[in-house]
Amino acid sequence: MKKFFQKIILWIYIKIHITLINISIALFNTEQEILKADPNNLREGDKKIQRMRHRNNVLEKFFVGQTDEKYVKDYYEILKKADKFIRTSTPHQMAIAADKHGSNYAQKDQYGRRYEHLGFFDGKHKHAGKTLKEVFDLEYEDRRTKDDEYEIMYIFNNKPIEAGLAKIFDVVKKTDKTVVDMEVQGIVKSGSTEIEYVRSPEQHSEFESEDIMRKSKAFEFPIRAVHNNENIVNKIEQLSEYLHVKKIGFEYRVLEFFIPLHFKTTELADDSDIFKEILDVKEIFVKDEYGQLKGFGIIKFMKRLQHKTYEVLKFEGIEMEVVGRV
Repeated sequence: MKKFFQKIILWIYIKIHITLINISIALFNTEQEILKADPNNLREGDKKIQRMRHRNNVLEKFFVGQTDEKYVKDYYEILKKADKFIRTSTPHQMAIAADKHGSNYAQKDQYGRRYEHLGFFDGKHKHAGKTLKEVFDLEYEDRRTKDDEYEIMYIFNNKPIEAGLAKIFDVVKKTDKTVVDMEVQGIVKSGSTEIEYVRSPEQHSEFESEDIMRKSKAFEFPIRAVHNNENIVNKIEQLSEYLHVKKIGFEYRVLEFFIPLHFKTTELADDSDIFKEILDVKEIFVKDEYGQLKGFGIIKFMKRLQHKTYEVLKFEGIEMEVVGRV
């Protein structure tokens, strides 16, 4: 009986020591791997970051770099809400929101300079104490045509954008041309006649430099138009500096194209071919400040009038539902 208990105690002793030895070996190997590790090895695949998921699903997708259709939609909704707050909040409301989030909004720096002007904190400013929406409404009222009372929904700036060389070389193609070098290689005499001979023609590819020069002067316009006749030369989207969209009701809109007077469109008769080309427009597409594509179908031409330094061409249209952002 005594020997039996001795065997059990010996077995427990051996098991404990084996376990301790295995732990020691594991700790030693781990220590060696850490000491031998390259401190400059910063591979992202070997990193493991543990954190709590953010309770806001949009911010969680932002942190992990996940994008999908719903994320884009929610992201733009946040921008719209932020934009609405900035436009409709008074300077006092902005200051409260800034203080709540730990910012010193509209406070002066050590040199007495103030950088934020969205709330018109400067008491000497003509719009002091007004919201951005009130200021925009005044600006819209000053810029609008006075022949109707429709509300302005959008004002689009149609300032052209230079295409750039990257896009130019995408559209300029190589052309295979036979180039003849007329350098005289020798003279052959045949009796009293001297005949010059030249080097044989060489076939090689070259860029059309004239086409590159022409393309480099091309511009892209924010307003894109679809015409009934795509071969016309005088296009309204290339003449207009601004596009005002007014609301008639439901989806019906008034589209006003502001063409600077230096284009001298006022000298064109209503029945002239050039003016008819300008009016040849079927659909209009333009992006708003959030990148959302707006589409308008043209129903009819209404009238033309002069407003300050512009000739305004007015169309009646309908706002279309455009899917996606491009």
